[in-house]
Amino acid sequence: MIISFNDLNIYNVENLYKDILEELNNSSVSLILDFENVEKVDLSSIQLLISTKKYCDIKNINFNIININSKKIKQSFKMFSLYKTLGIEV
Repeated sequence: MIISFNDLNIYNVENLYKDILEELNNSSVSLILDFENVEKVDLSSIQLLISTKKYCDIKNINFNIININSKKIKQSFKMFSLYKTLGIEV
């Protein structure tokens, strides 16, 4: 699923949530989020990602985030150990 937002923040987290739910309804095997166009994430989006990862783990759904290109996101993920929490390979 390609993330269509440049900034994942409190203003669009509800739309991201709806997109993730739709994607999960269409595939019970995997959820791949493509961050190619994403430049920033805020705490509300990080919380959604962690919650989604936990849900996928419970339901045995492969969860992955690909194409993290933003330096800000990479730094945030590293600082808060989100690579490990979200199961993302560096």
